[in-house]
Amino acid sequence: MPRIKILSDRVANQIAAGEVIERPVAVIKELIENSIDAKATRISIEINNGGKSLIKISDNGIGMDEDEALLSLERHATSKLREANDLNEITSFGFRGEALPSIASVSQFTLKTRTKNSIEGIEINVTAGKLLSQKACGMPHGTIIDVKNLFTGVPARRKFLKTENTESAHIYFAVRLFALAHPHIAFELIDTGKIILKSASCSSLNDRISEIWNRNIAKDLLPISAEDKNSNLKINGLIAKVGIDRSTRREMIFFVNNRPVDNRTLSYAVLDAYMGQIPKGRFPVVFLFLTIDPKDVDVNIHPTKKEIRFRDEASVRQFTLQAIHAKLEASNPHRIQKQNNPSSEIPEPSPTPIIATNQHQEKSEDTVSVANDSLQQPSQVIKNYGLEPSPTLKALDRESPIDKQTPSSNTNIKVNWVYLHTLKEKYAVYQTPEGIVLLNILRAKQRIRYEEVLAQVSKSRPSKQDLIIPIQIELEPLAATTLESHLNQLNDYGFTIESFGKNFYRILSIPDWLKINYVEKFTLDLIDQLRTRGGYSKSPKQSVFWEQIAQSSIKDFLFNSEKEHASSLEKLPSLLFRCEEPLTNPLGKIIFFELNWNDIEKKIN
Repeated sequence: MPRIKILSDRVANQIAAGEVIERPVAVIKELIENSIDAKATRISIEINNGGKSLIKISDNGIGMDEDEALLSLERHATSKLREANDLNEITSFGFRGEALPSIASVSQFTLKTRTKNSIEGIEINVTAGKLLSQKACGMPHGTIIDVKNLFTGVPARRKFLKTENTESAHIYFAVRLFALAHPHIAFELIDTGKIILKSASCSSLNDRISEIWNRNIAKDLLPISAEDKNSNLKINGLIAKVGIDRSTRREMIFFVNNRPVDNRTLSYAVLDAYMGQIPKGRFPVVFLFLTIDPKDVDVNIHPTKKEIRFRDEASVRQFTLQAIHAKLEASNPHRIQKQNNPSSEIPEPSPTPIIATNQHQEKSEDTVSVANDSLQQPSQVIKNYGLEPSPTLKALDRESPIDKQTPSSNTNIKVNWVYLHTLKEKYAVYQTPEGIVLLNILRAKQRIRYEEVLAQVSKSRPSKQDLIIPIQIELEPLAATTLESHLNQLNDYGFTIESFGKNFYRILSIPDWLKINYVEKFTLDLIDQLRTRGGYSKSPKQSVFWEQIAQSSIKDFLFNSEKEHASSLEKLPSLLFRCEEPLTNPLGKIIFFELNWNDIEKKIN
């Protein structure tokens, strides 16, 4: 018996299904693409059990006759390609000719289709790649495809699928992308008898975004349109105004020739265009449509056509960056430059110690090394930096690390740091008995806020403020699923959030430490953290939920960016050294460092 054999069509189709059909959403993507290519103006999607039990796609496209329907179930059968050169001019979506036979090989598959000129339609039934029957049927013109019990006969693939809610959320997101890409097509999505999405054809992208994505975000978007005839590039869509940003890239949506794609070139171009206008680590909301000559883009590098490659990535990147940058500049042509008041106009108090302390303090051997200092006991840390620990803080040394929470707000720290000046509105300079200290103001405030919030959420009854007017938020399906799973925990930690319809929620109360202006932004960031990090905590001393709330509470946008008054900076060291870990901010970055007098004298003598 020869060792090398030709695979049967059934096995070959199942292998192809493993590449093309990763999960139920991949089936829906392939079938919707076929419906769009069939010139459908109305597409209906129905699912059960996250698409694992049933996927039904109905359209009013041109349909197929009996011979075409049978050929469509053969491998490499396609109406979009004739020669290899046609790959350089692809303008359609489903062109490979593997989707239908691959799907039919791992499910109970039914295809019904009829053309406008036919009196009757044709119905074909296939199970696990085996043709069971074909017969005439009555139906309107178009195509209806039923996919039941996905991955029938391939249990190894089925057990890797996620929960029903997760699979459904992926489907919701994909359908919304197609609806955005094709506003002229009416879309309907039904999940277990409930209408999740229903959108008639829209005249503009803004209308479609308002209808199916987020009613609030649409008003904060700027229309963009640019063209480079020399490079055959055209870009249009909507981009967020400066100040509208997210903690993840999920709402950076790209379409190339109306195909939803992931592409690093476009992603980096957008981030470069917004550089300096949004905080580091934040991502803008964009819905960008790039039109490019088909021969200059390769959509055939990924089995599901999700990723693409440009022939000239540099020109695409530069064109996109310049178009977005120009739009952002044009949207705010009279930007007010912040004027720094001369120091002579604002009299500053003469530097005096906050609280007099003992002048003889023990000096740290290495004041810059955070790794070593963070291992010392609190009272030792206080001594090293020109402070005198109070009896309350000394008592913390005797506690075990697990039992310690944030120090009491009544802890009195004797500080003799003398505030001198502020540099670049970012650093505060202090004089100490040991030398000069340079302190990062934002990081110090982050550490203080972080431990205050941890102390709040650790209480059995955290203090909160009720909102006179509830704040309404609309979430995408995956975010809504995450919020639902953590709703009880959030309500235990100072929030009161309730469901207000499908993917809609009302925030009725918030913790005392959270400002009302930042509630929606904070909530979205917290949901993103919970979704991406799951149940893993960085610290064994606190629960993951405490930590994620506290981490979200130190975002830069929550802090006042205006110039700090000298009186508040005088008190900042005292507040900082009440914290359990005053040397670094919650992200592990050093808050301050000291130049001692000996080093200074060596440099200038």
